[in-house]
Amino acid sequence: MVERVLNSQPTWEMNVTEPIAGNYYPVNTRASLVDSKRGMQLTVLTDRSQGAASLNNGQVEFMLHRRILKDDYRGVAEALNETANGKGLIVRGKHWLFYSDTNSYHMHRDIGLDMFYKPNVVVGNQGELEVPTATFYKTGAPASKYLNVVTLQKILADNVTMATADNKTSLLVRLENTLPNAEGGKPITVKLDQLFNMRGVFAGFEELALAADRNVKEGARDRDQGSDTEITLEPFDIRTFVIKFNTTEVEESNITF
Repeated sequence: MVERVLNSQPTWEMNVTEPIAGNYYPVNTRASLVDSKRGMQLTVLTDRSQGAASLNNGQVEFMLHRRILKDDYRGVAEALNETANGKGLIVRGKHWLFYSDTNSYHMHRDIGLDMFYKPNVVVGNQGELEVPTATFYKTGAPASKYLNVVTLQKILADNVTMATADNKTSLLVRLENTLPNAEGGKPITVKLDQLFNMRGVFAGFEELALAADRNVKEGARDRDQGSDTEITLEPFDIRTFVIKFNTTEVEESNITF
């Protein structure tokens, strides 16, 4: 999170002409009101992006939705008057409140990630469902509780230039270290050959740019890939890889989410 102080900016002198609007900031997942003297903080987790401000000591407010009947001359050249069935739209969200010490950042981040990546509940007339037969990770547990698998996708040889026809199976994988330096984040070492419960022999990996459109060695940012089987994710790092296996297929029932 980024620290914000009322009527103040860290890199330039703030001329306060809009005491309310000038102190509102975007909140994507959470905001905290910190009492540095007592070492305590009030944290509010949100289920959607919205605005927040602390205009008085000990207070924090959130703007879920705004409606104005006249143009505010801020660039859109129209009133922000969204209606449905002749009435103004009403936004209802969920907020989770935590009062804890200032060292409890990891708890808030864990809950925020759980909220963002919560599974979708699907109801249908499918009949008998296929039950996974094994765990997601090969070792039964991830390398760290802060290791997040952002993308896991089976790809064909022609989809990515780095996946040659000699490798019958390739996986596109994005891995994230979810904890930043400011919250005590540490590097996470991942053994890619031991990461997933796969059938086949690990045949190497290559790192791609974040969008998976080119090898990182072809771009401006060339980085050490580590050993033949290990990579390291720095705090708050997201990296993309193609992991290759000498096998004709992936046993789909062995991968669970």
